[in-house]
Amino acid sequence: MDPRSRRSRDSLRGAVLTLAAQMPIGEVTASAICIEAGVTRDTFYRHAANPEDLLADALSAEIDEIMARLPEADAIGDAERALLTHVREHADVYRGAMNPILAAPVRAVIEGSIRSGLLVWAELHPHIVPIDIAGDASAMRIAVSYASAGTVGAIEEWLRSGDSDVESAVRMILAASPEWWLR
Repeated sequence: MDPRSRRSRDSLRGAVLTLAAQMPIGEVTASAICIEAGVTRDTFYRHAANPEDLLADALSAEIDEIMARLPEADAIGDAERALLTHVREHADVYRGAMNPILAAPVRAVIEGSIRSGLLVWAELHPHIVPIDIAGDASAMRIAVSYASAGTVGAIEEWLRSGDSDVESAVRMILAASPEWWLR
C-alpha cells in the first residue's frame, strides 16, 4: 500500500473508532467519518463499503496484533487477557456496535481472529488436542468454531454487564472453556 493510501486508511480507522465511541455504529455516517478523517467520500469508499465494515477493519487491525503474539504466550489465558484488555479499552465502541449482539462485521472479525488464534494454539501444542479430534481437520474446525463463537458470546455478555474487570472475565471464560484448551 502506498504511503498516501496508508495515511488515508489510518485516518479513516481513527475517525470511525472516535465516532463509534460517541454513538452507536448504526448512527455513524460515511459523511461524518469523512469529516472527522479529513478525507473525501471517494476515499472512504475506496477503503470500506460502509461504517460497520470500516469499524470491523479498524478493530481487526488491533486484534490481529494481539493474536500475532499468541505463539509467545505461556497459556491460552494470556491471549484471552490481551483480547479482553483490548475490548475493555474500546468498550464504548463495542457496546455501540451491539444491538443486541455485535454488528455482523465486527462479530465476524473477532470470531475469525479467535478461530485463527485457537488453530495456531493447537498447532503449537498438539499434545492438548483430544484423540477424537487429532488428525481430523473437520472435527478441529468444529471445535474451534464452537470455542470462538462461545468466546464472542461471553464477551458480549461481559460488555452488557458493564463489568470492566478483565481478570474476572478471563477466569469465567476459561472456566467455561473445554478443559483440553487449558492444558
